[in-house]
Amino acid sequence: MSTQLPSVPAPLSMPFYYASLINCVVHFLVDAKRVAPFLQDTPLRPALFGGRASVAFNFQAYAGQFSGGVGQPAEKWPSNCIGVTQEVELNIVAFPAAQAASLPELSFEQWVMGDDQSKLMGNHRVYVPCDSDAAIQAGVELFGEPKFKTTFGVNLPSFNPVRKAGVPFYEPEWVETWSFKVNDPQMPAEDIFTCVADLNGLTATPGNLSSITEYGQHDGRAIACRWNILQPFRTYWLRPEDAHRVSVRYGLSRHPMQQAMKALLDGAHAHAVQTFVSAPAAIQSRAVFL
Repeated sequence: MSTQLPSVPAPLSMPFYYASLINCVVHFLVDAKRVAPFLQDTPLRPALFGGRASVAFNFQAYAGQFSGGVGQPAEKWPSNCIGVTQEVELNIVAFPAAQAASLPELSFEQWVMGDDQSKLMGNHRVYVPCDSDAAIQAGVELFGEPKFKTTFGVNLPSFNPVRKAGVPFYEPEWVETWSFKVNDPQMPAEDIFTCVADLNGLTATPGNLSSITEYGQHDGRAIACRWNILQPFRTYWLRPEDAHRVSVRYGLSRHPMQQAMKALLDGAHAHAVQTFVSAPAAIQSRAVFL
């Protein structure tokens, strides 16, 4: 008996290959009662770690390289072959209730480091703000993601550091703090939330959740897909005394995403941060005199 796979509407194609990725995931543990309303009318239940549920948000900036299509005449070629997208996922870690008997018993730390090889634990997306029409179309049509279009503000670590002002010789300043904000789509001057994660001086552990299970909807049916990150994350564990390292501030926006974040995260502190920056593909070096 054949099993029909979810459709892939044209002009979309799968799988999607990322040309590059920057990612920052902030993990929280919260009272399980907080997440229950967000899983109603789904086949999912919250994964619990010591009786608490895991909620996370992650900022992504990624590039995709695209073709104009086979046999396209020159006048129909696109003006560029690269698309750049920024988005944030607000997620609840969940699993299919029907497969509860197969769920391994894991600690929160084991989950974050990727020990769930059953891949039943995965992300239920609550909101996904995004700045790319193409990415919104793909997310909605392929996976039923709750995406909406908006803008962002970002200040992230980079292999291309900031040049210190007023210094007579070349001395770059490396940024070790991840800062990003999601703006209200109707009032861009007001933010839904702003996150600053100061990781300076903390020791990172390599780890990888991949394959990361992502739950969604397609044609009115529940689906699951996989997201594979092809290098280790840098994982930072935050003790209670490190709680100040991650701040989440809410702006004057009244967007439903902000209300959801407050319902899920008010009073909670981050337990871990994971960061990822793709390896450079090429390097332009400094000049020398002849």
